[in-house]
Amino acid sequence: MSYNNICYNVTDRPTPDPHIRYVNGKFYFMFTADNRIPMWDARCLNDLVPPSGTACSAQLWAPELHCMRGLWYIYFSAADTKLGDKSHRIYVLRGPPAEMDPHGNSWEFMGPVRGLDQRQFAIDSTVIMIDGRHYLVYSAQSLDQIEHKESEPDQQLFIAPLFDPVTVASTPVMICRPDRPFERYRDRGFVEGPQWLESPDSFWQGIAYSCSANWTKESKINTLRFLGGSPLEPRSWQKSDVPLLQSGTHGPYGPGLGCFLNFKDSTVAFFHTTDNENDGASGRKCKMQRVRWTAGGPCMDQVVGPVTRDVSLFTKAMNGFSAGVGTHAGQSSDLFVPMDVAQALDEEGSAAPRNTFLNIL
Repeated sequence: MSYNNICYNVTDRPTPDPHIRYVNGKFYFMFTADNRIPMWDARCLNDLVPPSGTACSAQLWAPELHCMRGLWYIYFSAADTKLGDKSHRIYVLRGPPAEMDPHGNSWEFMGPVRGLDQRQFAIDSTVIMIDGRHYLVYSAQSLDQIEHKESEPDQQLFIAPLFDPVTVASTPVMICRPDRPFERYRDRGFVEGPQWLESPDSFWQGIAYSCSANWTKESKINTLRFLGGSPLEPRSWQKSDVPLLQSGTHGPYGPGLGCFLNFKDSTVAFFHTTDNENDGASGRKCKMQRVRWTAGGPCMDQVVGPVTRDVSLFTKAMNGFSAGVGTHAGQSSDLFVPMDVAQALDEEGSAAPRNTFLNIL
């Protein structure tokens, strides 16, 4: 099958940290919106909104929808309004049974993930499964640097097995530190946004992650290959010396994760970029680009490809994906162009956007 690195522009609306799930024939789209947790599909636009004045009322980042033990869960990070960015910790919402649509049903706030070190700034959590067991992977500040009272500690990737969806079973282990020049920005190192990445034939398995400063054009995506053995052993993970994806010469700029979906023998990366060099964090918008698999692992030609809104260019020679992307309102492509969905809903009045307010104690 031929490969092109065409980059499809999912939406012109700011949608940083995009996360997409395909469950029961439907796509669910989530992203960072700071003061709420948006959940979009083709039929309704739903926001989960916390009350004010709690430890998780501000800067709600990188929400992800997962299904475990027959229930829906949302993992996200949030900060205390009074304490600001440094107070970010990881929280969990528990939703309805998996056979039910997560829209329009009740969600229960479960609090912070139990067993994590509450001294750490912690964000960008995801749940992965290795050899039948669930693990929580997330980005957090270096404990060594915290103990030495450094003002701006590096961010590292940690992993811990889950005892249940809201509790880790053992002390988290650091598996990735920002030790490559391209993972650093000025005097700080950043590795964040971990996501599971696996070839359709499972030959290559591992974690892709964002690195460098996410509010600049220097943001990139790199990989850690899982070599087998215990996921809790740092030596079980092999870092790539070359970024998987970085800014194009003339844009888009600053790719950051994101997630990956496999369609038959094709893999698609969803990530955010900015249109201009200096757009900053608020200008990040969701894109998607195909992943090519080689003997050495994933390849995206290293840079964000030429951008299009022509879905036929994106799906050309891509097995299994054309059925998942259409071009008319009401088809499944609407799940990838949520701004068009919003306009269609408003025009047709078929399903008004609504808010679900959570009672967080």
